[in-house]
Amino acid sequence: MAKRKTGWPFQEGFILERTQETHVFTDYRWNDGSVSRRWHVDRESFDIKLVTVRQISLKLSYGPDQ
Repeated sequence: MAKRKTGWPFQEGFILERTQETHVFTDYRWNDGSVSRRWHVDRESFDIKLVTVRQISLKLSYGPDQ
């Protein structure tokens, strides 16, 4: 039986225009070591230099606000 391919998001890209924030893409790391990007908007519709990249942590927070 083949190993099932699974992926986890590790970073996202956003553009802030005035007071509107647009989620542009999400990058995924797969259990085979590969990386892929899922686009949420048309790549030609924005300037890539305006994108802010944020890291994603999938660790659970057990703080007092949970």
